[in-house]
Amino acid sequence: MTHQIIITFSGAVFFGIIFIILSHRLKIPPIVLLLFGGILIGPGAFGLNIINPSHLGAGFNAIIQLAVGLILFEGGLNLDVKGYRSVSDEIKSSLTVGVLITWFLSAAAIKYLFEFQWLFSILAGSLIIVTGPTVIGPLLKKIGVHKKIHNFLHWEGVLIDPIGVFIALLCYEWIIGANAIAMFAFRLTTGLITGLLSGYFLSKIIKKRLIRNEDLNIFVLACALGIFTISDIIVPESGLMSIAIAGFFVGYSNPPEIEKLKLYKEQLIDLLIGLLFMLLAANLDIESFNKHYGIKMIIAVVVVMIIVRPVNIFASTLLKKNFTFKEKLFLSWVAPRGIVAASMASLFTMNLKRSGIEGFAQNADFLEAFTFSIIFGTVIIQGFTAKPVGKLLNVLEPKATGWLIIGAHRLAQIIADFIKKVGFEVTLIDTNIRLVAVAKRNKLSAICENAITIEPDRFPELYGIGNVLAITENEDLNELACQYWAGKLKDPGLYRWCSAERQRSMGKSAAQRSGKPVWLDVQLNKLIDMINEDKDLSFTTVESDAKKIRHPERVLMCYNKGYLTPHVSSRADGRSLILSYHPFAVDVGFNIKPGCVVFSEAGDFAGVLKQLLACMTDVLTKDAVDRVFNHIIEREKEYSSVIGYNVALPHTYIDGIEDSVVLFAKLKYPIKCRFNEDVISYIFLVLSPRSKPQNHIKTLSEISKFIVNDDNRFRLFNASSEEELIEIFTS
Repeated sequence: MTHQIIITFSGAVFFGIIFIILSHRLKIPPIVLLLFGGILIGPGAFGLNIINPSHLGAGFNAIIQLAVGLILFEGGLNLDVKGYRSVSDEIKSSLTVGVLITWFLSAAAIKYLFEFQWLFSILAGSLIIVTGPTVIGPLLKKIGVHKKIHNFLHWEGVLIDPIGVFIALLCYEWIIGANAIAMFAFRLTTGLITGLLSGYFLSKIIKKRLIRNEDLNIFVLACALGIFTISDIIVPESGLMSIAIAGFFVGYSNPPEIEKLKLYKEQLIDLLIGLLFMLLAANLDIESFNKHYGIKMIIAVVVVMIIVRPVNIFASTLLKKNFTFKEKLFLSWVAPRGIVAASMASLFTMNLKRSGIEGFAQNADFLEAFTFSIIFGTVIIQGFTAKPVGKLLNVLEPKATGWLIIGAHRLAQIIADFIKKVGFEVTLIDTNIRLVAVAKRNKLSAICENAITIEPDRFPELYGIGNVLAITENEDLNELACQYWAGKLKDPGLYRWCSAERQRSMGKSAAQRSGKPVWLDVQLNKLIDMINEDKDLSFTTVESDAKKIRHPERVLMCYNKGYLTPHVSSRADGRSLILSYHPFAVDVGFNIKPGCVVFSEAGDFAGVLKQLLACMTDVLTKDAVDRVFNHIIEREKEYSSVIGYNVALPHTYIDGIEDSVVLFAKLKYPIKCRFNEDVISYIFLVLSPRSKPQNHIKTLSEISKFIVNDDNRFRLFNASSEEELIEIFTS
């Protein structure tokens, strides 16, 4: 007998892990292979009888209870309160109104199809509330839907688990204490108090680092089992409630080490799920499904899939405009149930059988049969038809176009902002908590994680990523990051910064494996330092002919006809939107920024002056701008500001600035000043603080020197766009 117990237990662990690994390889939900694999190696009519759960005797129930308890604890750790606060109203409705609709409509269908009493039907209905991220995640990754659909299904799966578990546990606690309301209240109170107190003390121990990091994982595992045991000693059958509440509390308190705990628990849960599902699937009596429930069970599954889910979705999205009708239809079709539903159903079935409660013990098998039928219908049928249904409804993404920027420094944020403005999804990733926090304050999507160890499936922000731009100051890290993401994404665009010297030392094949090198002439560390120190550096976004750009080495991003690249693409044709940087404090000898350069089509002096002063609205008040305008116009009436060469040089002192500012306009059509006969083609407007008259005089002198230079005037004459004018003052 011992030999058979060892074979059953070790065989379930071995095959469970093998099927999970194989499912990851095939990119399908693990529950699919675990379900069929368990039936195949089990003792049933369709099995090979390699493992037999009956050999475990009473230990079978103990294994199931402990495994379910730890799964519920891990689910509590993943409680994402911030995620709930950030989700759309449709998801919040789905987690409230939708949950009630699924619960009670399913219960009603069970009641009228199988004629069970209402309380039993309500328990059965509560088991299929949950969907689960372990099933949704691989399915969404495989079919590739629009991001808003992905986010809805992802967050629904993540957040509905604790809700569904709590409801199912309440129903179960009510049933097993149905003969005495006081006993139910005592059991429920014990579970809540034990869970809350133990969760509170456990989170405090973790936060105060009373346990060294090396021992933390096994300590938390021991505590979870201890919480379950203590609660069950106080009141039998209260352990599940207490361990679930404790997990929720620790997850809600969010201690600093929570991510390490989650990673460890995920690995442990994979082991438990493999073991659990092998035993549960092997224990299923497939023949009894047809014998006892037959066509009614098929009708129940169809009702849940075809009626209950669509009513849930359309009620949850009523009067909301985030989703189109076709998108709602797709959401109505995809709601696969998973591990939590199956494990809870099997556990309740076994416990109700042992309880001997009249009206429940004899019908307990239905819970398992119904839940596994729903799992089979939703995972197999919906899972394998989701892609063609998505194609039919036109809700699939043809190709991932989102961007992942590795590095969250200010330069990366400037680039991310440009990518976002041209219509692409973008996420920053960095291990620097401060930089990530700054990026989030600037309304950018950012993750504080290691770019070469992160698991993309755990982060909905990384859904739809099709391009990676590695721009840390560490060239080796950029190369490793591209290699890592090449294995995580399907046909991604990979780009990395490296120096020209580094690129020359690398072979061609190495470059192909590690991403396309960009910005070879950029000294990235110096550029980032200049941005951080607010030195003479500026970034401009201009529309220009990509083939006529005079300094392509300064181009950071180029958007042309739906394509976005971190360089001037060879296929860029016609006008492109360019993000480039410009070093200042160069030859011209005066301070002029790209935002202060105008190519004007105004027909008179006043109109050009208004255009130039509009560049100062973020620095000066409207009253100050109006005073400057009126002052210059009045002075222009007295004497012309033209200094020769068709150049006007109006200037004045103002308050509200710290240094002299130069604004420049080239007129598309030369004008005659209406106050005299001077012809004007170029206007330099100089504004200086009253406290620095010497700076003012020096700036006027430098502009005069610039104008008398024949080459400078020739370049101004030939410039035909703002971008070309900017180049004159920055090179």
